[in-house]
Amino acid sequence: MRRRSTRLPVAIFVVLCTFVALLVTGIVLANNVLAPYDPHDSDEMSQIPVPLTPTPSPSPAPEPTLEPEPPVDAALPDFFAPDEERQITEIPARMRIPALSLDYGIKSMGADEYGTMQVAPGIEVVSWFDRSAIPGNEGNAIFGAHNSWSGVRSKVYKLDELEIGDELEIEYEDGTCLVFLLESVFVYELRTAPAQLIMDTEGEARLTLITCKAPFNTVTGTSDNRIVAIFKEESVFVYPDPPVMKFPPKENE
Repeated sequence: MRRRSTRLPVAIFVVLCTFVALLVTGIVLANNVLAPYDPHDSDEMSQIPVPLTPTPSPSPAPEPTLEPEPPVDAALPDFFAPDEERQITEIPARMRIPALSLDYGIKSMGADEYGTMQVAPGIEVVSWFDRSAIPGNEGNAIFGAHNSWSGVRSKVYKLDELEIGDELEIEYEDGTCLVFLLESVFVYELRTAPAQLIMDTEGEARLTLITCKAPFNTVTGTSDNRIVAIFKEESVFVYPDPPVMKFPPKENE
């Protein structure tokens, strides 16, 4: 009896196994190709430290801003500030003192042979010592007036009754005017009056008005006292504190 050959089934089995292996390999390759890439499955990526906080996004550039304009100085110009470069050349022509109802013309006068200031005759005139300063300029502008003439009293008779701050106005030949305010008024005995101080033409800008005060001395031919009033231009005038005494102490006091 002949035996049946087994080669055919074995060949078929081998073919089937090969087919199955190829099929499985194809499926695995397909899964690897189609699957999404995950960086965390890579050993290389796992070696890079992951930041704990996300990287901040760049800040947007700031919007341009306008520089604030400098504040406008609302202060008004000081029209009353003295002008250091001012130099008055006009000659004083008229003097007014409202508190005394005085409105007199001014006459330029010099000095006599002894150097004494001359005063023009008459009561309705004020003399300006032309060797002194022009009123408003640096130095002392010196004026003199009679307190009476031919038995008639002048408007300067009560010069010592002015109050501190009372006005004196000077009008110049060109019609311009400056206002001065009374800073002090003294009554001196003629024999003890500080003549060098009163007649000093230098120093700060000021106006000095001088007149006599009774009693009249028939021996000397003049009054025994002098009233000396000092004025400062309105723009620089400051009320004295404490107020200046009108009657300075005598030498023997």
